[in-house]
Parts: sequence; C-alpha cells; structure tokens
Amino acid sequence: MIGPGGGMRGVLALVWALTLLAGPAVRAQTRWPADTQAAGAVPPTRPLRPDSLRVFTPGRLYRLTGSPAFRRTVVPATLLTLAVLGTEKVDVFETDEALRREVTARVHLQTSLDDQLRHVPALASLGLSLVGVKGRHNTLNQALLFGLAYTINNTLTSNLKQLTHVERPQGNSFDSFPSQHTSAAFSAARLLDKEYGGRSGWYRVGGYTVATATGALRIAKDNHWLSDVLAGAGVGLLSTELAYWVYPWLHRQLVKGLGDRAVVLPLYLDGSVGVTAVVLL
Repeated sequence: MIGPGGGMRGVLALVWALTLLAGPAVRAQTRWPADTQAAGAVPPTRPLRPDSLRVFTPGRLYRLTGSPAFRRTVVPATLLTLAVLGTEKVDVFETDEALRREVTARVHLQTSLDDQLRHVPALASLGLSLVGVKGRHNTLNQALLFGLAYTINNTLTSNLKQLTHVERPQGNSFDSFPSQHTSAAFSAARLLDKEYGGRSGWYRVGGYTVATATGALRIAKDNHWLSDVLAGAGVGLLSTELAYWVYPWLHRQLVKGLGDRAVVLPLYLDGSVGVTAVVLL
C-alpha cells in the first residue's frame, strides 16, 4: 500500500513522463529547487521554447528587416532581381523590347549630357565639403571614399559585362548589361546621400534625380535596355555601400602604415574621376 506522499510523487512522475513523450512542440522545462524536492510539493512550471525547434516569429522577421545589412542591400538586391527577370534571356516581364519600341518610335535624341551627369552627385558632395558644408566625412576622406567606390563600381560592372555578354539594342556590341553610366551615377548619388542626406532630404532627392536622368538618357539614346539600367542602379548602390563598409578598415591600415608620409588628392582627367596618392619613401 502506497502512502499519500508516495501517491503524489507517483502521479507527478507519470505527468512528467507524458510531457516528455508529447514532443518538442509542447515540451516544458521544469526547475526543481532543492527545498521543493525535500518537501515533496508540486514545483512551478514554466514552458520554454526548446532549442531544437526554431520558429520564424514576427520578432525574428523584425530583427531581420531592421538590421543595417538588410537596409543597405534590400534596394540593390531588388533592382538586380528585377533586372535579371527583365532580360531577354529570362524575359519574365517582357519589358525590354516593349519599352524600346515605344522609345524609338517617339524619341530621337542625340546628346552627351549623360557622360557628364554620372559623376555630378559625387562632385557636388566634394564641392559642398570644400565650401564648408559639413558632411559625414571631411573632404579628404570623401575623396578617398569616392575613389574606392569608383574602383569597386568599375570592377563589378566591367566583370558583369563580360560575364553576361548581352547584346546592345543597336546590335553593335555585347557589353550591354549592366549600364556603366547608370552604375556610376547611382554610386555617386549614394555617396551624396550618405554624406549629406541626413542634413536635408533635398540632397538625396537631387542626387537620385540626376542618377535616374542618366539612366533614362541611356535608354532614350538607344544605348541600353531597361534591364541594363536597373542592374546598373543596383550595382552602383551596392558599390558605394561596399566602399563605406571597407573604408574604416582600409583607413586604419593607411594611417598605421603610412602616417604623415602620404598625401591623397582628387583627380579629374579626360572625363574620368579618381584620386592621386603621393607617398614619400
């Protein structure tokens, strides 16, 4: 015959065994303090989510979409995805040919304005810094960031052109995807945004308006498909984001290795923009 205390402990053992067999979805973890075990009382239970069961909750989604990495890459990733889906090889949207027919039927444009517009937002950022408008970085660091973003952008765009081998609308070459002009323009616009967008939204609006106009001119002149321009915008934004991500580490290495023995100056030559580094050996 089992006494009252033994019966209670038997019931608790049975409940605990059934709980373990119920599976991870309803499993509860119970803590048994030493004084509770000695008294034979029923301990309080608190259900916890087991480590083996990972639930994609609204909180997890918020942490993902609210992370800095997501905010910096979501727009470039979306533009690149739309560009790929719109190319002739994939042609989900069937927009490239349709837009070109409309443009060539209605627009006959000859201009070189797009050649000058692509670097205007970045030069505007440097100009604002030179006249004393305080941005996120000083003039020298802005010039270095511009040079780094320009290098990353040119490398990514050139390699993508060779890799994709897309024919231009006029059929004169196979380096259409993505648009180099649009890529450079959006890279420069993103630099202006990061340096001065926090001071006034008009800097942001101006930079992206110039970049969008550059892409539109490339389509109007029949130099690129719409997918080329969308891809160029995505690569351009991503290039500047990469430059701002890499630059703090690169700056530390330059300061540590060169100290006061190096001078870096912005450079503009034959339509190309970059930086010149002078190192005293």
